[in-house]
Amino acid sequence: MQAKFRWRQATPADLDAVMAIQAVAHADFPEEEAVLAERMRLCPQGCFVLVRGEAVDGYMLSHPWTRRRPPPLNRPLNSIPDDADCWYLHDLALLPQTRGSGAGAAIVSQLALLAHAEGFAVLALVSVGGSRPFWRKQHFAAVSDPVLQEKLASYGDGATYMERLLAAA
Repeated sequence: MQAKFRWRQATPADLDAVMAIQAVAHADFPEEEAVLAERMRLCPQGCFVLVRGEAVDGYMLSHPWTRRRPPPLNRPLNSIPDDADCWYLHDLALLPQTRGSGAGAAIVSQLALLAHAEGFAVLALVSVGGSRPFWRKQHFAAVSDPVLQEKLASYGDGATYMERLLAAA
């Protein structure tokens, strides 16, 4: 029987675990430690780790951003834009033993509440690695825009920009 999971806010001490999970979950799209550390530093309230017992089995990194302008993969943000108009889910990664547990859906629901409380009406992300079915179940829809294709180049083939509209903020 799988131990109960819980999400908590990530801290700088979690960075080694985040990097180890990324190596397993996103081997085709690795990002440098400094890039992920910056995401955690710029928006700590949008970064979480999944704990099961004493183990860290997943993470989510998110932050305010600008719709239809996903940041290039593995590049620093430098700052959160003053004109941010969506909450951007940069990465959700779970170790294989945690997939299917409901942990992913749980943190997406939690993130929607956080984004709404912060005054945002849209969640946005780039789906990679065949994850579109999961994101559709979380009420995200693909956005068709030819201009986005160039912006998605660093995310690899099949990358899809998606948005989820939240209740009026």
